[in-house]
Amino acid sequence: MERWWCRVRGSIKGVLFPIICLQFVRTLLLPTAFDVFLLFVLFLIFIGFLWDVY
Repeated sequence: MERWWCRVRGSIKGVLFPIICLQFVRTLLLPTAFDVFLLFVLFLIFIGFLWDVY
C-alpha cells in the first residue's frame, strides 16, 4: 500500500502547485473571503505533502 501512495504523492504535488499559483493570482485580482480561505487550505495541503505528513 505504501508504494502506490509514494507515486501518487509526487503527482499530486505536481498538480497542486499550478493550482495554487492560479488561485493566488485570482486572489490578488478578486479577493474574497472564500478565495483567501481556499488559498490557505491549498497551501496547508501542499506544505503537508512537502513535509511528508500525508
